[in-house]
Amino acid sequence: MPPRQRITRGMILDAALALTRTEGIGAVNARSVAKFLGCSTQPVFSQFATMEALRRATFDHAGRVIMEKILQYQDRPDFLQRTDELVLNLARDEPRLFHLLYLSDSFESRNLWEVMMDWECNRKLVAALAERYGLGEEDCRDIFLRGYLLLHGVAAMIATNQMDFTNQQALDMVRRTVGDMVCGARKEEP
Repeated sequence: MPPRQRITRGMILDAALALTRTEGIGAVNARSVAKFLGCSTQPVFSQFATMEALRRATFDHAGRVIMEKILQYQDRPDFLQRTDELVLNLARDEPRLFHLLYLSDSFESRNLWEVMMDWECNRKLVAALAERYGLGEEDCRDIFLRGYLLLHGVAAMIATNQMDFTNQQALDMVRRTVGDMVCGARKEEP
């Protein structure tokens, strides 16, 4: 008799992420993941006591996957723009995954800045903003937060089919707005 394949936590999370990408996080449950993996539900329940725990772990896994994609550009001079493009493409090409990461209740009513700074890629983006424009921490925090909200607002409109901005239109809007904020921050300095 051939040995049975061991279903790992990683395999379960990869399956849940694949289901989220195609069907949305609401489709993630023990049966759908087991069917995707070609196994019984037992391995799923052995790794996750509840479906809420599986969905939360799927959110965290999706965040890590996207963060790794963002961080591959961290040493490039166009790091900020590449990250903006990645977010826009995620909204356009994978709206269900975008919804999970940015439009779901996964942030648990926490302070937005604290949630954002949980992710290494965001901390590196703030540092890149500071280096590029030579601004202090408080100004960079303010500019990053406002730019983030603008970018993700446009991306949310794309993901929900409310607007059809091209990436170039959205990137130009963010670039001009960040430029205006940088000029404003520099004028405020003594």
